[in-house]
Amino acid sequence: MAEKGQLCGTMGARITYPRGWAVLAALLLLFGLLTLAASSAVLFNLGNAKAEAGHAVPLVLWMNFAASFLYLAAGCGLIARRRWTLVLLLLAVLLLAGAAIGFVLHVRQGLPYEPRTFGALAIRIVVTLLLYAAARYFFKRAVVKDRNHNQKRK
Repeated sequence: MAEKGQLCGTMGARITYPRGWAVLAALLLLFGLLTLAASSAVLFNLGNAKAEAGHAVPLVLWMNFAASFLYLAAGCGLIARRRWTLVLLLLAVLLLAGAAIGFVLHVRQGLPYEPRTFGALAIRIVVTLLLYAAARYFFKRAVVKDRNHNQKRK
């Protein structure tokens, strides 16, 4: 089994990642914690958050709640430098896209909703896509250094 920072079959080779790797992981973890706190507060009515949220759409809340765990797992995956991080972020985008479709259907049925949900969902989808793009960039820019300090792209 390869040691941390080594590729299987490349004894002595180390993978280096561009600067900002830890910052991106911290942003993912922070975004996940904030999403978890916000969605669970309304879903479980912590501190009367349900009344303050107004006409929140349950589907959107549950999708945000699920996405928060994907963000947290993706942050951990990024710290561990695992490529499945990208899959988790794409799953989060799909969840949020499903929430957006459900939200539009909810609105078209004339059911009560909060107008700010449109913007919040759009921002969350864009932020998730940006986090995905940044993580993908870091994985693509990883450089393998062999024992002689020769470099090649991973």
